[in-house]
Amino acid sequence: LVFRYPKDPSRDFIKRVIGVAGDTIEIKEGRVFLNGQLLNEGYILEKTRGSYPLSTVPAGTVFVMGDNRNNSEDSRFRDVGFVPLEMIKGKAVMIFWPFDNIKTLP
Repeated sequence: LVFRYPKDPSRDFIKRVIGVAGDTIEIKEGRVFLNGQLLNEGYILEKTRGSYPLSTVPAGTVFVMGDNRNNSEDSRFRDVGFVPLEMIKGKAVMIFWPFDNIKTLP
């Protein structure tokens, strides 16, 4: 998902949508739970550090996380938080870096 960074709308961020309005999110012992179910996140290269308290995604927002979890400003942090739908610009459709991994996304 491509969205305007809430703290500085002139910047765009690209993150993965983890939860939508009404979903519950919790991170404990480095594992992400969506609606009480452990997510199978084969795209994550290292265990997620830290925790996040059980929270419900508010109406009109999404919960996002970066794939590089331990170096990512995402919904876990106050400066991003739950992303309002009006901040969404579009869907990421292509990986172009690194150059030897250029591909379109499903």
